[in-house]
Amino acid sequence: MFGRVIIQTMLSGRTIKDRALELGFDVAGIAPLEVWRDLEFSRQWAEKGFNGEMRYLENPKRFDPLLVLPSAKSVICVGLVYNAPLPYSTEVEEKRSQESEGRSQKAEGRRQESHEISHSRLGRTASPTHGAEPETDGLNGPRSTDNGPFSNFHFPISAAAPRAWISRYAWGRDYHEITRAKLEQLRAAIHESAPEAETRVFVDTGPIVERAFARFSGIGWRGKNTCIINQEKGSWLFLGVILCSLELAADLPAPDRCGSCTACLEACPTGALVEPYAMNASRCISYLTIEHRGTIPKEFRSKIGGNVFGCDICQDVCPWNSSRQSSVLSYQQTTSRHDRPSDPREVARPATTRIQEFHPMVVEPTRLRFSDGAFADQVATDHGPRTTDPVGFSLFDPPLEALASMSEEDFRSVFAHSPIKRAKYRGWLRNLAVAMGNSGDVRLAPWLERIARHPDPIVREHAAWALKRLRGE
Repeated sequence: MFGRVIIQTMLSGRTIKDRALELGFDVAGIAPLEVWRDLEFSRQWAEKGFNGEMRYLENPKRFDPLLVLPSAKSVICVGLVYNAPLPYSTEVEEKRSQESEGRSQKAEGRRQESHEISHSRLGRTASPTHGAEPETDGLNGPRSTDNGPFSNFHFPISAAAPRAWISRYAWGRDYHEITRAKLEQLRAAIHESAPEAETRVFVDTGPIVERAFARFSGIGWRGKNTCIINQEKGSWLFLGVILCSLELAADLPAPDRCGSCTACLEACPTGALVEPYAMNASRCISYLTIEHRGTIPKEFRSKIGGNVFGCDICQDVCPWNSSRQSSVLSYQQTTSRHDRPSDPREVARPATTRIQEFHPMVVEPTRLRFSDGAFADQVATDHGPRTTDPVGFSLFDPPLEALASMSEEDFRSVFAHSPIKRAKYRGWLRNLAVAMGNSGDVRLAPWLERIARHPDPIVREHAAWALKRLRGE
């Protein structure tokens, strides 16, 4: 007993947090076990049915950590930033809208010019102008005439290929694997100094309410969008916890800094944030496109937009995740400190990940093999012939048709170590159909017509809905 007391004294919370940072975690803190108020909030949240079909969130162990580890006395909380240095979904959409408007104005200008030339030439038809600069989409470089490596259609230069959005957290390797591996290293360090300590490790997979303990560990406060927000890092954080039998000094809870801001509540397309700090998951786009296995309610389909896996909007609009580069520049160029913005959120760049595996995966054509045994250099897919040569594509702002060209075998192979596999292939096709219906692009109709004959009734129903929407029926 005396030896254990000495070990516990030597292994302080400060030592553990320092080790966590050395292992690559971006934030770390110690929470007490007694966070009963937040755990009770989670229990009542599930009782209201806000968890949708996620029945595992009703597990009684979630509301009492002693049912998970009876000897637990402290909770070690860590966070990994996963934000890659690329535009947010709201920024991409805004940019695309501006470019679409610009293209419309250019087209109108060309029509007007052609009309004037025709009149000046007494009805003679003007020849098309050559040598014009190629248009770009402002995000992915020059736009090719087919607008995508897997297109079954000719996409004219005047119209951009429809794009999909995959939630930021799912761009790279499965966070469970990376975060868990680092947590196991931290646990090993604890046991090296305190071999008799009992511990349990969790990364969004066990009966633990990570956010409740994270708040009380001081690594961030619970935002109105229900995410943990760190004042310096923002909310793009993967959380992990270690239940521990060592009695460690707890950190102070992070103060709530949301203030009067309601940006996330106002931006949510489906009204999933029913009130500050409370989300009805059954209305959330992330839930509907990932966890929900059945038919997506029609009232939400048009609001899903191009989101095929998850949604980032409530985090994109959060001021603590602001990417106001112009503010940073003006701050750096201001000579008088009295003229500088007083709010650090106005000048701070959003934190970005140091882990390359969280950057967008590039799907290489050499990795694709289709259900009939053909490889990527052969023209065959699950849903019809491929008419263009395959090219790799990024999971950042990917072409819808590139995603739709993946067979079930492709899906399982490419996403074997990705969070995307959780949606399963049937859910993937369902989500793609909804996004295509929302694209307003009738060039996608042939693919939808093919999967409207899919053996799965849920896939068929969503494809039929999308076709009707595209045709204005």
